Amino acid sequence: MALHFLAILEPKPDRITRVCLPQSDSSVGLAENLYQVQEICKSVADYVRENEPGVLKYQWFLSGTTENPKIYVWEIYADQAAVDTHKTSSKMAELVEISTRENNFISEIQVIPLEHFAGWSGQE
Repeated sequence: MALHFLAILEPKPDRITRVCLPQSDSSVGLAENLYQVQEICKSVADYVRENEPGVLKYQWFLSGTTENPKIYVWEIYADQAAVDTHKTSSKMAELVEISTRENNFISEIQVIPLEHFAGWSGQE
């Protein structure tokens, strides 16, 4: 049975470029920071697609305002082994270590397990 999760990240507006990439330029404005985050997170998603075959869905979403951004990651894994592979990947370790060390978030990253109980996906 697939395992579903929703990760919620609340980056500090002045640290948003640092959330996903350590070498980002902090001298750019907030709107440009959000654009950079979107581009960087696309590269993280590409890494997951190329290196973690047990990840069935890995989608990043942005909401909120430029001054109060929120990032949501919808994740579906084939099994617990796929979750473990993702959690222990070098890419995730790097992102978490840098963001923790630099205090990039307003609050702790939330990872919420989800249990599907109704609805459908796709029109078959």
